[in-house]
Amino acid sequence: MARYERFDNDAPASKLTVVTRSDLPKDSEHNEKIDLFVPTNQLLSAEEETTTRHALITLNIISIVVSTVCGLITFFLAVEEQSASALGFAVDTILDVLAFVTIIWRFTSTHDQVKREIYVLRILAVLFVLSGLGVFIDSVVDIRHKIHPIPNHYLVVAVAIQTIIFLCLAFGKYSVAKKLNVISAYSDAFNTLISGLMALSVVISVTIYNSNQSVWYFDPIVGMFISVTIMIYGFWMVFKSFRGI
Repeated sequence: MARYERFDNDAPASKLTVVTRSDLPKDSEHNEKIDLFVPTNQLLSAEEETTTRHALITLNIISIVVSTVCGLITFFLAVEEQSASALGFAVDTILDVLAFVTIIWRFTSTHDQVKREIYVLRILAVLFVLSGLGVFIDSVVDIRHKIHPIPNHYLVVAVAIQTIIFLCLAFGKYSVAKKLNVISAYSDAFNTLISGLMALSVVISVTIYNSNQSVWYFDPIVGMFISVTIMIYGFWMVFKSFRGI
């Protein structure tokens, strides 16, 4: 699959230089680094790959706007309702903004692709571990002090809308990632999918609590599960990045 070309909006497609996977050096060092890319038999022309990169960048710009607005709205509603899972989702969406910016940086240039891939995976890993750790601590505190959520129907409506948006973005990113076949692109799609599933879990936990307040602990338990998932994903990316050295 094509991996390297000049990523210059002002340069015509005919001047782009394409290097396929088969053209990469055969020494052991480069063979290790190829692990960062997903094996594929599909070949993209320089123009197709440039268009695909632009599509992924556009989706991440949209994700930044959506995450910023949704994260702030959910954060204030979560604080008011004292919902651990909602607060975890809000914190995650805010950190996602940094992750989306990192992905944009990753695909705005094709210079030093392997190094960029390694840097991106490590940055995303740090963001996920920090996010997961924060949510986990908050959930443990809520369980220990038996903090009950405060019913708020606005939170359910807001997060339900966010669920639909993030799942649609995740599908779009996955479609693009299938063409690029790069671990960071798949990680970006998975990251957005996690945000959608987190939003869905908030809707479920708040709905259950509104129906039966005796299961107040369901909300922080969901928060803990989400946090562990995020941290495991972060450590997985660390492992993949160091395999690329």
